[in-house]
Amino acid sequence: AARVEVVGDGRVSSLALAHSELLVGGGSGLLLGKTRLDVTTGLPFLRVSAVASWRGTPVVAFEREGWARVGAAGAEEAVTGWGLLHVRALLETPAGELLVGAREGLFRVAFGSDELERLDREPVRALVLGSAGAIACGGETGLRMISGSGAPATVVSTPDAWIDDLGFDGSGRLWVATPIGVAVAGVGSGSTPFVHPRGGDVTRGVVINDGFVGVPIGAEAHVATLRADGTRREEITPERFRHLFLLGDSLWADGPSGLWRRDERTGWMLVQKRDEASLPLPRVTALLEDRGTLWAGFFDGGLARSPLAKWDASLRWAPLDGSDAWGINALLPAGGAILAATLHGAYRIEGARAVALEGAGGAFSLAATRSGVVVGYGQGVYFPEKRLLSAFHGLPGNQALALSYASARDALWVGTPSGLGRIERRRVDFRAVTGDGKLPHPWITALVDRGDSLLVATYGGGVTRRSGEGRSEAWAPFVETSALKVNAGAMLVDPSGRIWIGTQGQGLWRSDVAQARFERLSLPLPSPDVFSLALVPRDAPEALLIGTDEGLARLPLQQLSEMTEN
Repeated sequence: AARVEVVGDGRVSSLALAHSELLVGGGSGLLLGKTRLDVTTGLPFLRVSAVASWRGTPVVAFEREGWARVGAAGAEEAVTGWGLLHVRALLETPAGELLVGAREGLFRVAFGSDELERLDREPVRALVLGSAGAIACGGETGLRMISGSGAPATVVSTPDAWIDDLGFDGSGRLWVATPIGVAVAGVGSGSTPFVHPRGGDVTRGVVINDGFVGVPIGAEAHVATLRADGTRREEITPERFRHLFLLGDSLWADGPSGLWRRDERTGWMLVQKRDEASLPLPRVTALLEDRGTLWAGFFDGGLARSPLAKWDASLRWAPLDGSDAWGINALLPAGGAILAATLHGAYRIEGARAVALEGAGGAFSLAATRSGVVVGYGQGVYFPEKRLLSAFHGLPGNQALALSYASARDALWVGTPSGLGRIERRRVDFRAVTGDGKLPHPWITALVDRGDSLLVATYGGGVTRRSGEGRSEAWAPFVETSALKVNAGAMLVDPSGRIWIGTQGQGLWRSDVAQARFERLSLPLPSPDVFSLALVPRDAPEALLIGTDEGLARLPLQQLSEMTEN
């Protein structure tokens, strides 16, 4: 097996205690006391959505899908007759049963039993136990009270149907966190929650004692405590927290620096520092190494960079100021600068300075040509002389998801969701679309011009190779990849000639050196959804970087070249 380094975003999603050891689940896997578990040590996926202690045994749910019990042999994944579950909440009852709240409903299982009982069909995001064994469940479709005895659920009206957090206070009042603020119900099962008069800016939090504590919307570093009498108290915090947790009688918080705990006498204390290598965000959609700096672009954020003097050096990510809302699709080195194609347009980055380029809306791809950099937009292909070519000029479609420059003939290949086109002398001189019998799928996601051939990756038809011109034109699909969805931009060729592709749901694939066939690599990736690939260092590769929707993996090329097919 290859030595794999895996990096997540380090965020905390859930806390629990098992045999007096702290369980911490989140964007970098599971921390059990001082032992970290991730995909390199047996977890099926990196991101953890919930943790719980079930009679002292750690139980963990994964953000992508499924849940597992963690024992001496590692993670034992649950298999049920209800099919695949997307679990968001776990809760142990006083009777030692485990409540499992999932997108598919509410379930219950007794300790040592192999039977999972379904109590309700509505989606669950939050769980709390009430009086007389009642279970309060909140999710995307509202708040429901479940008796646990098989009686029909009671629907409780709330200001908004989307429920993220629930809790009963010491007086029996039910607190509900919704996107429009916190609501509180009076004492008694028949009470209807009403929006707290000063809780409209609090959408997540926990119930502690007789109040609700949450992080208000905004940039200020503080938490707010809401009381049932309508009052509110503010407390300054060391940094702006992202999420609050209640563990026993203690209040905990996740922040940019790590995991915090509030002590009644000394205030907030940092008890677990965030790993310096942690990513700012998990979904890595673009990667690039340039002159000793590693750049990463994120789907739901902007750019971050880390120094990389050696290919295996430790990572220390620093976000690029002002890029938070970009949504990165592609990166390209250009004349000492970095170009970024983003949903907010194309940018040129030099040092810490970013300058927006002229263009036509959201940008998806980039290519360096003899006359300058070409940008693929949602409205067509934009050339350095400020000319836009689109479907109106003969391209199969407007959205230029993939570009590849054919330097031998000074031509540009353009991949769109509707087919393949080629631009030469600023004219569309070639098209391949549905019905031609050439493409395995019309949705083109990545292109690599090899001089004597063109590699074409598709979303749903795998990879094919085009060679020749005119009557000698030939298409040779790689049959092993015929059902694969190759993600946008997730294809490259290493110096040995191997082709690498990142897929949706099927992990990482590579060809042999002769480019005759593909194989899937059995690797402990953060997720099987691979969105970006990069060779490091770019000019003399030693490692392959793999960006997924749950984090980043770094693998030595030498070890990968020795691996056999899965």
